[in-house]
Amino acid sequence: MRLESVTRIAAGSVLAEFHPVLHRRYDLFMIDTGYGTQAGSLDHVCARLRLYLEENCRRTVGRSVELSPLAIESLQVPQARFACDGNGKAVREQVYAYMTADPAGAVLGKVLVSADQWHGLEISGRDWEVRREENTQELKEALQKGREKAEQTLEEAQENGAASGGRAEAAEEALYGEKPEAEQMVDEMERFMLLPLLRQIFGDISSLSQGQVDPSAQLSRRAVRTGSGLVPVNSHGYPAADELLFNAYISEKCGCYTQGPHEGPLRYEQEYILCGEGADAENLEGTARRLMFIREGANCLCLLGDEGRKAKVSVIAGAASLLLFNPELEKPLETALILGWSYLESLQDLRVLYAGGKVPLSKTPEEWQTSLLMLLDPQKKAVRTEGTQGLTYEQYLAGLLYMEGGTRKTQRTMDIMEMNIRETDGNGTFLLDNCIDALQIGVRASCGGYACSMETAVGYD
Repeated sequence: MRLESVTRIAAGSVLAEFHPVLHRRYDLFMIDTGYGTQAGSLDHVCARLRLYLEENCRRTVGRSVELSPLAIESLQVPQARFACDGNGKAVREQVYAYMTADPAGAVLGKVLVSADQWHGLEISGRDWEVRREENTQELKEALQKGREKAEQTLEEAQENGAASGGRAEAAEEALYGEKPEAEQMVDEMERFMLLPLLRQIFGDISSLSQGQVDPSAQLSRRAVRTGSGLVPVNSHGYPAADELLFNAYISEKCGCYTQGPHEGPLRYEQEYILCGEGADAENLEGTARRLMFIREGANCLCLLGDEGRKAKVSVIAGAASLLLFNPELEKPLETALILGWSYLESLQDLRVLYAGGKVPLSKTPEEWQTSLLMLLDPQKKAVRTEGTQGLTYEQYLAGLLYMEGGTRKTQRTMDIMEMNIRETDGNGTFLLDNCIDALQIGVRASCGGYACSMETAVGYD
């Protein structure tokens, strides 16, 4: 009874030495086996246990009388569960314990019920991008045929003399005159889309975060320490947090572009979890491209269902095909204008989101913001810069994170934890994979000629 009592007291004392910053910032209970150094070891935990055991084994009366002292003959910590065991299972279980104490996580679940639809829109957006590349080639071939036909018509008109004056003028205008409006739109969009995406969205990008880290040094990319996968004693039986709950945790604990400055080497933390690049700008660019796919998929569907806007596109494409002496040009030119207009609308959506506004997942024709003529000047922003209906940037980001793989998302979240804790005083060498949340203890003691031993597993309940 004495051995069991002092062992449990000692174990509780060791568990009470959880890492304070990890708990304060991320509400996780874990022991840093390095105790402030990179040299994590269960031997350090064992030494702390022995200290508490030996202090509690002494039984004294007054100053000198010791009654039946309990002597520790051997002590081992043969197993422990480290933070990276089971792809971060300890972290996931503690996230579940923390988040289920707050019903706010259920709110996010209602937002993400359409995550499958978002996935479909992202795939659709990628398909439209492929279609745009194919259409660009078709359009170039059609334009070349039109020029060749115009040259042939001009040569024939010149041979026939004054009788073909009207045809000659039309062919000469097609070859050397000002480009039709539709062709100008396509050319302007093609030049504009050569710019980096962040330049297309923001124009001036000097105010964006320049934060950087070495990605190869992060937990998700280095060889990490793991234990035996010890299953801790847990009377509550916490499961690992599912994607909805873990997403809610990420949204609460990690910053993003629209949430303002955040302490740590990277400002755009949720974007890092999504993209995993070493620079804030790269992560913001990667996130923006994913958002563009989703918005393009939705906007192409909206535009194709809008008969009024489609008619405007058809008129301008048809007029251009006549001026360029090639009726075959009408269809690829019409497709190029639809894709370009959808792309421009999607850019405007991202401008609204990054400004803190809202954009509906699926638009109605009345919610369309850009005009067809804006393709002549794609850098010009639409008048409206703040949307009031739909989803915020944080909600779109949560949808993208929901579709991300659970293991990779967990590891990158642990990257953020580790790099931020390293920024705090006295934690410059902190390694999250040195941390444990459960351990097994084997102890043998003797007293008055009798000996006994016991084994127990303890952890945060």
